[in-house]
Amino acid sequence: MKRFVKLFLLVLLALPAIALLVANRHDVIIYLDPFAGPAPEGTQITVQLFVVIGVAIMVGVIFGGVMTYLEQGRYRRAARRARREVVSLRAEVARLSLPRSGEKRKIP
Repeated sequence: MKRFVKLFLLVLLALPAIALLVANRHDVIIYLDPFAGPAPEGTQITVQLFVVIGVAIMVGVIFGGVMTYLEQGRYRRAARRARREVVSLRAEVARLSLPRSGEKRKIP
């Protein structure tokens, strides 16, 4: 059910985005040098607006993913530390539960 709700919300978000991309098919000029202004011909490109919007969305998703990954680093570090501690504690329990030489193991 949770998966269906996620998919449904994704479709609800994707439909207006696709409609926006299809509606904006005219050409726009992108200036690559913000200080030169519109004069130089070599520092500008002409692309369709839906390409600009699509690239902006992709860059935003990638940037958001990278930032989320970096923000969650402390939790991954804590999980690694806890995993190492569990392994060392299990080894210590196994070492302490072995019978010593000359002693009989008591069974409760």
